[in-house]
Amino acid sequence: MNTPQIVLSFNEIKFFFTRAAVGVGLPLGLAEDFARSSIWIAAGGLDPAAITANALKSLDEAQSTLSASQTENGAETVLRSSGEKQLSTLFAGPSACDWIFEKAADSNKNQYFSAENVDHPFLLAAAVGALNSGSWEICWQDSGGTLCAVLTAQHGNWKTSWDSAHISLMSGAADVTIKSVESSLFKAEKWKGKTSYSEKNRKRVLETGVQVYEAWPIIHSFFSHCLVPSTEESRKSGAGAGLVDTD
Repeated sequence: MNTPQIVLSFNEIKFFFTRAAVGVGLPLGLAEDFARSSIWIAAGGLDPAAITANALKSLDEAQSTLSASQTENGAETVLRSSGEKQLSTLFAGPSACDWIFEKAADSNKNQYFSAENVDHPFLLAAAVGALNSGSWEICWQDSGGTLCAVLTAQHGNWKTSWDSAHISLMSGAADVTIKSVESSLFKAEKWKGKTSYSEKNRKRVLETGVQVYEAWPIIHSFFSHCLVPSTEESRKSGAGAGLVDTD
């Protein structure tokens, strides 16, 4: 087993991952949403850097966009990129959460949300899971045509339709659908034997810390974009390791 490059607390994940997202151009509010999703991933006992780094890279390298339009089509709400680029999941996730908030008091449970050409679909599921509001099924097809699904429930419980070891390896843009489901689906035959994550994972991680491996330098490099280089003038004024004693 590889040795982790760093072990972080949830608060440290919030600190570093928020600033890493700002470092690739995400507005602060969306960056904080991204950090909450990263904590949700970490609470499941997974490496948040390995799973989120490529989404940050896609935005930094201008492969994905935050520009999108949203339309209502009967029972379906559709979010799509405003141009030819893939839609960044760092925008699609919070947009889906906004839709969930808006529909919370709606008695029509047949409504659903679709996001087209999302660059990293699992992170959209992470955003919905981190919201911790009801039970939701998030579905998409991977590049090989296999149906992938995440089922989220209250109190940090969630399941995936695939092996957890493959999450960080999943890539390829896809159309993602989100729909409300009954909480009883969590124990239904369809989801029996699927990889499950629960509140117990979170308690264990709180005790041991979040182990972050090879992708940590990517997160830290984007975090570093937020750091302001020191100058002789700033040091004279006492910033950082100042040249004068300002105490």
